[in-house]
Amino acid sequence: MVVDFLEMMRKIVRCANVGMTVVTKGGDVCSEFDLGIRGILLEPGENEHFLKLLYENGEEGVLYFVTDYFDTEYSIMKIPKEESTYGDFIILGPYRDMVYTELQISELMAQKKIPVDYANELKEYYHAVPAVEGIDQWREVCNTLCRTLYQDRIVQVQYILSDSLEREFRQENYKDELSFKMIEERYAAEGEVMKAVAGGNMEKALKALAKMGKFKLPVRYKDPIRNIRNGLISLNTLWRKASEMGGVHPAHVDALSTQLAKRIETISSSQEAVRFKTEMLRKYCMLVRNYSLRGCSPVVQKVVNHINLNLTEDLSLKRLAVEYSVNASYLSALFKKDMGVTLTDYISQQRVRRAITLINSSDMQIQDIASESGIYDVNYFRKLFKKITGKTPTEYVKQVRTHGAI
Repeated sequence: MVVDFLEMMRKIVRCANVGMTVVTKGGDVCSEFDLGIRGILLEPGENEHFLKLLYENGEEGVLYFVTDYFDTEYSIMKIPKEESTYGDFIILGPYRDMVYTELQISELMAQKKIPVDYANELKEYYHAVPAVEGIDQWREVCNTLCRTLYQDRIVQVQYILSDSLEREFRQENYKDELSFKMIEERYAAEGEVMKAVAGGNMEKALKALAKMGKFKLPVRYKDPIRNIRNGLISLNTLWRKASEMGGVHPAHVDALSTQLAKRIETISSSQEAVRFKTEMLRKYCMLVRNYSLRGCSPVVQKVVNHINLNLTEDLSLKRLAVEYSVNASYLSALFKKDMGVTLTDYISQQRVRRAITLINSSDMQIQDIASESGIYDVNYFRKLFKKITGKTPTEYVKQVRTHGAI
């Protein structure tokens, strides 16, 4: 085993939003492997019970699926002795095979005799514990990882109900610590995504979205699809504000937000929601990349927004200079400085982009597409389109009709 394998394992389990902790004897991991639930709720010493059992009973060559006192599951494997420099145990979890409702949380608290003062703590904890869809497939993934860890040696599987005895809960006033901690982490993760979207940084946004994945909004409706859609609506609202913060004109933001809102109401499964969430994030990042004016001078921001919203009008340098009361030569030089392209080239690019959108989303004729894009000479439109895209409009239309939107 090499360190790269541990990183590979971490990335694989992260796809299911499951955490991974490498435990080393003497290391302080109580606040890590279980999201802090034991350190907050249980008396000192009691919170170490789980790890103590691990060290007393954990054996090499065994994959343990442990259901703990809080009815959450962990996948645990002991690191081979010859590789013990990396740690003693690998803990994957906590996770569940379903999302807990508030009623189920209340029933669990009554069954486990958990003080009612900790109701908010437990709610935040279960909102943070990922629900793994297809638990049998997940366990098979863990089995494959364990076999790889042991270089394809035979691995035994044991299912264990741990911490079944009644635990001793703290009497001090610690009951808000975990809920505050979870809320802070959730807001921090949301902030990371918004910052990445505002900067149009798709890579960072996707990484931050993975962090957000372990947090779930409270279940407010009995209908699971309504809850899924509400979660997507919340993200649409957050990312709409982030793209506006990134310097995108509200008109562009509103157009995308409205389009996505309509799509959200067609989502009918959690798998579809996961795919759509990523698609939605990519679209907002691309919106910022294509339309952000952050850093541009106020007059250039006004001119660019005017161009983007009025592509079929007269957009000559002279007309725009009069519209915004600036010298034409000054506007031309300032535009090139701020945007990196000439005013004329920018207008041409936006008109061709508009034409591409129409080709991808309609059956309009070429001459109508040219007019709707603000170019009324069809021959000039064809030349300009090929100059920018490398294809004639006819070639582009044929490719779209054959293979779908480009």
